[in-house]
Amino acid sequence: MAREGALVSFSSDTRKALDTSLPLSHRVSALRLCLWRYRPIGFNASFSFLQSVVGDFTRDPALLPAAVEMLTASHAAWQSDLRAYGVVRRHAKRLGYRVPYPSAPNPNKLSHWYGAPREAALHAVWFWYSKGASADVDVHSLAAALVEHGRFTAGQREIFERVRAEPGDSWAIVQQMAVVVAHS
Repeated sequence: MAREGALVSFSSDTRKALDTSLPLSHRVSALRLCLWRYRPIGFNASFSFLQSVVGDFTRDPALLPAAVEMLTASHAAWQSDLRAYGVVRRHAKRLGYRVPYPSAPNPNKLSHWYGAPREAALHAVWFWYSKGASADVDVHSLAAALVEHGRFTAGQREIFERVRAEPGDSWAIVQQMAVVVAHS
């Protein structure tokens, strides 16, 4: 249960992140709370992506508003997608389609950064690749190809489709590879 007066929403955390009367560390913590609530490519990859685009806002308070704006714009686009999806689902349910098709896009399952899907997905692949996030040799080589070239060759695409169809511990990185492929 939240304490009385505690900030408990994305929008209140963004206001706190922009409050110049607060110390920088508190403002960065508020941005981290925003990322905890909305982390389209994972918390750490999302934080790293923001820093790669706007600069090190943890040290330079002048950069923090740009990071907040970028995150807020993505969050707003996602919220819009959620509302549109709700309208479509209600209509489908009235027609008797109670369960959505598994392959149908579902914004309730975050899969990409709204506003920069390819760029963020490439960054996420680089982020996880640089951390050695997958022991799978195929996933590792595919990540290296995307990081180096930004796309797959025809042969790599075949390997990717096979890897994507297999269950494994590299789901998050494979999902971001799929976003890159879809936006290539």
